[in-house]
Amino acid sequence: MDESDYAHSTQGEGLCPRCAEGPLKAFYELSEEEREVVKRLPASADYLLDARMARRRWCTRCWHEEGSETPRLA
Repeated sequence: MDESDYAHSTQGEGLCPRCAEGPLKAFYELSEEEREVVKRLPASADYLLDARMARRRWCTRCWHEEGSETPRLA
């Protein structure tokens, strides 16, 4: 094992950048209760729900919301 092995490691990929514990989930991966929480997060005042559902992911541990410019396909 050498230094170059770490550059390709996927360990920790998809983890929340805020708490580093919870995975980031797309809207379709959330439970009904989690979807209700998402609808009430502060970003709901700035973005329509449809846009958030297509372009954002959430950590269900700390409720960090992360977005992207391109829509995600389910």
